[in-house]
Amino acid sequence: MKWRNAVASMALLSVFATEAFAAEKFACAEYFQATRAGQKKAEARVKGTLIFDGNSKKVEFLNPTGAAAFSINYDSIRSMQYERKGQPRYLAAVVISPAFLLTRAKKHYLTIEYNDQSGEAHSVIVRLNKRNARKAVATATAQTSKSVEQIAEK
Repeated sequence: MKWRNAVASMALLSVFATEAFAAEKFACAEYFQATRAGQKKAEARVKGTLIFDGNSKKVEFLNPTGAAAFSINYDSIRSMQYERKGQPRYLAAVVISPAFLLTRAKKHYLTIEYNDQSGEAHSVIVRLNKRNARKAVATATAQTSKSVEQIAEK
């Protein structure tokens, strides 16, 4: 009887241990390929899912077909910045009511600066969903062990 309890507790412990290191997924994200100066390119954005995988120690962005747009090792990350921008709602003001000029649409961006295998500096910009932006920033800090710089709203 004691060995059954021991086996059951070991099984439960292994389930909870794998859950602690499971990958964190953040859907409804958009990836912008950045220039060397860190600015967004005018090319089309890629919609998909941002993944922080604690088991493989990587940050990945998967497009809707499941292909990786980028994959970055935690060790190669130099810095991360989180920025929240507010913009007036001009289209809604013209179409619906001028009162929409008093409100602002908020957009959340996570910029990851890293070095590739050859040591060359790169950066990626990911627009996060407003519902999971704070959790994504907290996950980035917790899993990579690097602080995320908060840039003041513009």
